[in-house]
Amino acid sequence: MSITPVLITPVATPAEARAFLDLPARLAPLGWGVPLRAEEARLFDPRRNRFLDDHAVARFLARRGEEVVGRVAACVPLAGPGPASFGFLRCTEDAGVLAALLGAAAEFAAGHGRGSIDGPLSFTINHEVGAQLSHFDRPPALRMPRTPPWLPAMIGAAGFAPLQEVVACTLDLGQERHRARFAAIAARRAAEMARLRLRLLDRRDFAAEVARVAALYDEAWAGNRHAVPLRPGEVATMAGLLRPLLFAGEVVFAEWDGAPAGLVAIVPDIEAALPRDGRLLPFGWARLLRALSGRTGAARIPMLGILPRFRGHPASALAMGALLAEAIGLAERRGWRRVEISWILNDNNIMMNAMDRIPAPLSGRWGIWRGPAGAPRN
Repeated sequence: MSITPVLITPVATPAEARAFLDLPARLAPLGWGVPLRAEEARLFDPRRNRFLDDHAVARFLARRGEEVVGRVAACVPLAGPGPASFGFLRCTEDAGVLAALLGAAAEFAAGHGRGSIDGPLSFTINHEVGAQLSHFDRPPALRMPRTPPWLPAMIGAAGFAPLQEVVACTLDLGQERHRARFAAIAARRAAEMARLRLRLLDRRDFAAEVARVAALYDEAWAGNRHAVPLRPGEVATMAGLLRPLLFAGEVVFAEWDGAPAGLVAIVPDIEAALPRDGRLLPFGWARLLRALSGRTGAARIPMLGILPRFRGHPASALAMGALLAEAIGLAERRGWRRVEISWILNDNNIMMNAMDRIPAPLSGRWGIWRGPAGAPRN
C-alpha cells in the first residue's frame, strides 16, 4: 500500500494562516498544548508584534493529501546575535511529517546564511522553550510547553543533536523552609540588610518599568548559554503580554545602596483556565478573567535573577533570599499553594542548590536540539 507523500507549503494566505492556528486544538489529544488563538495570531501580525521588525519569520504547513498534519515556524534574526530557530511545532506522530517540517525550517535558515538551527524555540530562548523530556503526568505551567512523549526521539531521528536542557522546580507552600531560614540570616546581617531595598513595579510608570525589567533581564541572563538580548519590539510585545498577568502578579526589584541588583516576577498560573480549543469566545473569557484575578491554586516565577556585578558580593545572597521570600509571601497572601520556578538551565548549579534548600523539587524537564541548516528532508 502506497503512503501519500508529505507536502510542505509556506503559509501565504488567510486560509493557510487559519489552518496554522486551528491545528493545535485538533492535535491536542496527541499530547500537544493549545495556545490562545488570539495571542498566537498577534505574534505573527507585524502590525502588533514589533519583534517581527528585525526577524525573518516563515510559517509552514505539512499536508498528506488534503489533510493538514503538521506545522512549524522558522525564525532568523536579521541583525545582531542569536541563532536561527524552529518553533510553534505541532504534528501527528509521524516521523516523515516531522522531518519534512524541520527540513523546511532548516532550508529557511540556510537561505538566510545560517549554518545551524535550534529548537523548539518560539521564537527565541526568551520565549517558549523546548520539548518535554519528563513529568508528562502533570500539566506544565503557563508558557511552559506541553509536548508528546514521542517527540524528543523523533527530533533526534531527524538528525538533530541535544543542545541544552531546562528545568522547572515547584514549591509546595506547605513544605516551604526558605522564609524562616532567610529571616535568621537577615537578623544576623542586619547592617548589610539595611543597604538592601525591595520595591514593587510602579504600574503608574508601566512602560518605563517594563523597559527596566528588560534591561535587568538582559544583564542578569547575559552569561547564560544561548542568551539573546531583548530588542525594542520584543520589549513592547512583552509589555502587552505581561500587563494582564500583573492584575494579581508582581514584579519586585532589589536595590543595593540604591543601585539595581536583581528582580523577581511572580504571576498566576492561568494555564488550567485557558480554553481547550484556544478560543476565548463565547465562554472562555469568564474562566480566564477569574484566573487572572488570582483565583487559581498555583503561580509561576518566570524571572528570578541577580546582576553579574553583584555575584560573589554580599548583596547577591541577600538580594536573592529577600526576593524569594517576598515572592513566597505574596503567593501565600494570594492563596497560591504551589509556585513553579521556571525555567532554569539544568547546569546552573547555584540555582539548583537554591531550589534544594527552599525546597522546590524538580517538576519538569525540556530539551533543545540543534541541527544543520539546509538539512535534507527525510
